[in-house]
Amino acid sequence: MSKSKTNSAKRDIINFIGIFAIIILVNYVLSFFIGRYDLTEDSRHSLSPNTKRLLQDKSILKDRIFIKIYLDGDLPADIKKIRNSIQEKLDEFIVYAGDKVQYEFFDPNGDENADVNLQVQKMIYENGVRPTDIQIIKSGKAELNTIWPGAVIEYKGKTVDQIQFFNKRLIHANDDTRGLADRAINNIEYQLISAIRRVAVEGKKTVAFLGGHGELDAWQTADVRDGLNRFYQLEDIEIKGQLNALDGIDALVIAQPKEAFNEQDKFIIDQFIMRGGKTLWFVDPLEINRDSLYYTGQTFGITRDLNIEKDMIYKYGARFNTSLIIDKVCTPLYIPGHPKNVVDWYFYPLLQRSTHPITKNIDPIKSEYSSTIQIVNESDKEVRKTVLLHTSNNSQALKAPVRVNYSVVDIEPKFSTGEAEFPVAVMMEGKFTSAFENRLPESFTSSSDYKTIWKSDSTSMLVVSDGDIIRNEVETQMIEGRPKYKAIPMEVDIFGVMNPNNTPRFVYGNKDFVLNAIDYMLDDYSLIDVRAKTITLRTLDMTKVNEEKDFWRSINIGLPLIFILGLAFTVFLTRRKKYTKN
Repeated sequence: MSKSKTNSAKRDIINFIGIFAIIILVNYVLSFFIGRYDLTEDSRHSLSPNTKRLLQDKSILKDRIFIKIYLDGDLPADIKKIRNSIQEKLDEFIVYAGDKVQYEFFDPNGDENADVNLQVQKMIYENGVRPTDIQIIKSGKAELNTIWPGAVIEYKGKTVDQIQFFNKRLIHANDDTRGLADRAINNIEYQLISAIRRVAVEGKKTVAFLGGHGELDAWQTADVRDGLNRFYQLEDIEIKGQLNALDGIDALVIAQPKEAFNEQDKFIIDQFIMRGGKTLWFVDPLEINRDSLYYTGQTFGITRDLNIEKDMIYKYGARFNTSLIIDKVCTPLYIPGHPKNVVDWYFYPLLQRSTHPITKNIDPIKSEYSSTIQIVNESDKEVRKTVLLHTSNNSQALKAPVRVNYSVVDIEPKFSTGEAEFPVAVMMEGKFTSAFENRLPESFTSSSDYKTIWKSDSTSMLVVSDGDIIRNEVETQMIEGRPKYKAIPMEVDIFGVMNPNNTPRFVYGNKDFVLNAIDYMLDDYSLIDVRAKTITLRTLDMTKVNEEKDFWRSINIGLPLIFILGLAFTVFLTRRKKYTKN
């Protein structure tokens, strides 16, 4: 071998080693940086900012969280998409959390021994994951395959929680599973990060539901409670004049009281606010007798005196007006004897949302017999007031007493346009002045037994002029002479009004609104933007598909063939020119 060829070979080896070393070095350096780009409009491949913040918070993720997912094995195409999306999302989690988050996919039907599979499935069921049977037609016969669309969470070596990615007991062979898959994929980030938050966050705050004034009971607030009890400690409290009744409470929910507050209870709530407590008021300023409306077709909206409107709420910065809203943008009601049965009911406004983090991207809010809220004391710079929910610009406010009659659906009122957007929910944040300032005797305020506070630290309260916004419907059945109750999720339209494409016309965001408000007020933002995140589903235009399918089919088949033939001809000419002797 000549000397030049030897030197050339050495140079090639050195260059190869040098390039290889540079690649290793660059990869090592880049491993310390996170650079990810998501060009999709709805950021479907990106985590929400608060998700990233929680995953990177070493004070929260103190130990390894292991997620064991049972959605694996031989799956239909749409269900496989859910499985792959879970894996993609967990890989994103690991980018920010490192080895604090680990996962494994496991097929509960994967063992050759059927008895082993049954034992595994029994264990999975006992851990709270529920199965789904999928009907498959083979050789004209229907067969059932069982999948387990869920996961268990292990923390500090123990199984502590579970996730159900979708809940459907049976999928028939002719069911369209695409919608099921789309909804499940949209919720994956929320389900995963909320499970991590549940098991990792220590020292849960306490949310109390006030009683003793005719408030909604536990069944009527069951849907909201179900969303809260996995993240907060829940209590039911009656004050009964006890000065320390609200000690240890972080947020107080006052859900549709019907009886007047006495001065002692008002003072204790006021001092709870002065000490930084968060309060959510869901109040009906007017009383509507719904039974009278149902049986006679008419009732009246009359003022309800709760003894909190003129002093407490007003002093804090808002006023409940004794008016009843009608809105052209509204939700349905069943009217007995009406030809249509279910009609648009103007007294049930479908409320519009602001761009505040609490209401951003959530579904519209259903309300029933709402009143208006007026912001007062606007010169008070220490309290910031933000309208969260309001009516459409096709609404009116009718002063009490108001006649409510079924005939309104056949005689459309003259709605105003462009000017009347009435506030129904207002968030107030800042330093509040006590409603009892200059009202108590000096003998009490100077007592050493109890320290009265006239100015609060920075805190917040939510004022809503419709108690029904937090209420869910309750289904009652008599079984063996005993009533059995079932809470209907707040997002569901109980009248089942459908769009022409057979999808629900109404899906309500009431539950997300209340949960977001409590998270926001208690300074926990980790789930707000995840709940609000939606993936836009872009369906194909089937008319256009049918019209142009032959053209695009020809393009897809013809272009690759033309490219290959052109490449082969080019190679042939090149080789012919190179090797043809002159």
